[in-house]
Amino acid sequence: MATIAAHHARAALGGLIRSGRDGQTILRATGLPPKVLQLQHSRIDAQPMTALVQAIWEEMNDEFMGFTASPCKRGAFAFMARTAHRCDTLGEALQTGIEFYQLLTDDIRNQLVQQDDSAHIRVSLRRPELDPDHFLLEFWLIIWHRFASWLIDTKIPLQHTCLVHQSPAHANELHIMFPGPLQLGNTINQLSFHRDYLQRPIRRSDVELTDFLQNAPADLLTIPGDDTSLQRRINLHLMSRHATGHNLKFPDLRQLARHFNTSPQTLNRKLKQEGTSYQRIKDNIRRDMALQKLIREKRSVNEVAELVGFSEARSFTRAFRLWTGLSPREYCKLFAP
Repeated sequence: MATIAAHHARAALGGLIRSGRDGQTILRATGLPPKVLQLQHSRIDAQPMTALVQAIWEEMNDEFMGFTASPCKRGAFAFMARTAHRCDTLGEALQTGIEFYQLLTDDIRNQLVQQDDSAHIRVSLRRPELDPDHFLLEFWLIIWHRFASWLIDTKIPLQHTCLVHQSPAHANELHIMFPGPLQLGNTINQLSFHRDYLQRPIRRSDVELTDFLQNAPADLLTIPGDDTSLQRRINLHLMSRHATGHNLKFPDLRQLARHFNTSPQTLNRKLKQEGTSYQRIKDNIRRDMALQKLIREKRSVNEVAELVGFSEARSFTRAFRLWTGLSPREYCKLFAP
């Protein structure tokens, strides 16, 4: 049910458009209405975003999508993944993957550094000006984190994330992309996690690897593996309450804390450490559910308002405008055939 900010789709098209190709044709082929991408706060499903990235890869024969001086031919990631998959541990797999790209290109520099109890994946672009919206940099960091998590079938908690660029317009999305402490305007681009994860064995089968590569980058747009974060557990708890068929209704903070055998203060503190809050979790669930029921299920505005927990359609419309910049009816028209 999770959605992705349309910013990422707009940014993904940057290299293709700069090369002189027609972005509108690509969008039509993937079923993404161009007008949706023009809205500052609009969101899209992971499925059309996956189709968009795949279409750009094919059109340009470049897995770096035009954001580097030299292209990275289609199939490079698959070759790396198959090679890394043969390793015994995650640390060996990451080092193998990094060495592969070091031999393949000078446009992106990757490093695996171990210091004290932490492991750091560092990334730098040789010509960052070719990636003005930071799409490739952010996408590349996400690939390493989620591919590593996928290999060992466990979501690897990030100790912190550092990015060189200053706070962008999509800064709130960065907290979703990189859960945990996030520092912008740093001197390096770096993901950090506990080095013990480097000793975890590779758990994916050959069949799983084949499916993973056939669907790529679909499994890289969501966090794979056994996600044990508090945010994830709260999401599952709230959605299970809705699965009974009732309209969406959230417990107050005290009730939620009681369910997780903790205090409201501790629950708030732990969510803050994960880069989120209870209010943000509730808002994201309402927003994503509303978009799904309006666009996919073609429900009426009044029905969706009630389903996602609003007492009246007027309040729902105000919230929807904050999410997307449009009213529900205006947003639905963008997806009309």
